Amino acid sequence: MLVDGRSEFLTLAALCETASLPTANGWRVDFWLMEESDLDAAVAVYDSVLAGGTTDDVVDILTSVGMDLTALLEDAAHHRDEITRSDLCEFISAASLISDPSCDIDSIQMPNVPKMSRRKSESGLDIVEIQLNLEGEGDLAEGERMVIASVKHTVHKTSSADLRRTLANSLSVDALTPAYLATQFRVFRARLIQEGMPESVATRIYLFLRDFPDPAKVQLFAIGLIDPDLEDDLASQIERLPAVLDSNMTFRRILVPNLREAHERCS
Repeated sequence: MLVDGRSEFLTLAALCETASLPTANGWRVDFWLMEESDLDAAVAVYDSVLAGGTTDDVVDILTSVGMDLTALLEDAAHHRDEITRSDLCEFISAASLISDPSCDIDSIQMPNVPKMSRRKSESGLDIVEIQLNLEGEGDLAEGERMVIASVKHTVHKTSSADLRRTLANSLSVDALTPAYLATQFRVFRARLIQEGMPESVATRIYLFLRDFPDPAKVQLFAIGLIDPDLEDDLASQIERLPAVLDSNMTFRRILVPNLREAHERCS
């Protein structure tokens, strides 16, 4: 569940306009060409989440004892540009998923943002949407689903080949093994229970392991964010995606204006 930055997320999602492109080797392909105003909205999400839900009262109390809470949360002295851009890209990608009416903002999980430290990356699935019937029992039923999104960006000036490769590899059967997914689902099960889902329902998350990724229950998104000047290069790279048989794989390319310097707009 997205707690901080909720209204900002919804504002950004409302600005998202994805357009479909021809399929490539079995992958569905779409794109979002962001405007400068869209990027401003994305930065507003980042700043709101980074602020950690502080209130004036709390800030003032700590200020009275010489502690600048806002500065501590921003951790600006220790941040890495790459990590800032990565977080921003994950927020943009999540908003692109939330823009779909079938996606519930309350079912989105983003375990890696904001980073506990802005100087290093975290491991794990980037974005997961989990929809389980609160009255469900036994096997998964119609309407219960999972969306997994892997998010990557590049600041390379001439090639997006590495972006295409790393995205495809991150969603391959070699990466999403049952052993890896089981440990990830253990974490998400605990989060769902903390958010109020009955334990008997949350535990059914493990049923997604069967026949993973069952196209009737699981959708996989590879989301690549690039500067607009790499658009043609990434279009050609998409044609080199590994062939897939099922229609549950989507490659989404998001063109972000001045992505290479986007970190400079954040706190």
